[in-house]
Amino acid sequence: MTDREPTPSRPPPSLEDVSARLAAAQARKAQETAADSRRKGKAEGISIGMRVGIELLASVLVGGGLGWFFDDKLGTSPIFLLALVSLGFTAGVLNVIRLTKRMDLAQGIVHGKANDNSQRPKAPEKPSDDDDE
Repeated sequence: MTDREPTPSRPPPSLEDVSARLAAAQARKAQETAADSRRKGKAEGISIGMRVGIELLASVLVGGGLGWFFDDKLGTSPIFLLALVSLGFTAGVLNVIRLTKRMDLAQGIVHGKANDNSQRPKAPEKPSDDDDE
């Protein structure tokens, strides 16, 4: 009915061929995953470093700008400038400390220790005061 001749079908692959191809695909996937995690780690480090620097710089610049504005309007020389630059620097440092604490909590670190309750020693059980025996 049709002028086409059936194409010869290939024999099904053997179990060894399938397992070898699967192992090769898994190895490629593992390499890609490792490369992606390295890139992600570098990008996160750069991101955090930039955020820390920008928060410190912005807080000092805002404090300095407000101090300069108040000194200019009130006729005082460096009083408000010095006070608000110091206050801005302090606020920036506190923001960086808050940021690092949040990062530590995200990693499961609490006060320098891993957040793992299974390693925490249990309190000794106190004997009951009810000696009705």
